[in-house]
Amino acid sequence: AAVTPAPDGDADGAEGGSRDVDRAALLGAALAAVVALTFGGEGEWDWLAAVIGVALLVVLAAFFRLPSGPARPAWRVELVAMAAVAGLAGTLVAAAPLQAALTRTDAGRTCQASAAVAAGQVVVDDQRRLGAQAGVGELAAEGTAMTAEEALSRTAQDERRAVFGTCIGAATTSWLWVPALMLTVLIFVVADVRYRRARRPGL
Repeated sequence: AAVTPAPDGDADGAEGGSRDVDRAALLGAALAAVVALTFGGEGEWDWLAAVIGVALLVVLAAFFRLPSGPARPAWRVELVAMAAVAGLAGTLVAAAPLQAALTRTDAGRTCQASAAVAAGQVVVDDQRRLGAQAGVGELAAEGTAMTAEEALSRTAQDERRAVFGTCIGAATTSWLWVPALMLTVLIFVVADVRYRRARRPGL
């Protein structure tokens, strides 16, 4: 039996419907990755997050397709969703540079002061000192030679890094809404222009 082709207005029919599902799955996966990286732990933002953010943006650029068929109100919502997810992925790229900039501001100096206080508390804490003495004995039994003062100093350095990382990471996260909003608006405007241009008569 002959198969009647779908009307042009329903060109999204079977093929387009699957593309819609693919777009939703793609955006959902990218959003899940961003949320996991943003809220999955504490500490400093590292450059690996920036690399992952770039990878997510490349995946979105490679596989996301603008809605096809005649313009309808739903397409704008879809573009907003795409722009929001891409903007959030972009914040992963911006996080480490933003953190480096904040380190040189008053927020960074506050975090350095907090880290110094935390390290000092380790050194003067009698309980920590007793723990260092006991720990040195265990290290000696395992073949690692270290004095109690050296163990305490290393513990203080580790505490300094941990406190500073948590503090500056939190300060950076509190500012990430700025690049997220800017990137979302920029990406939406670009996608909107491309969508409209692709549907101009004669193009």
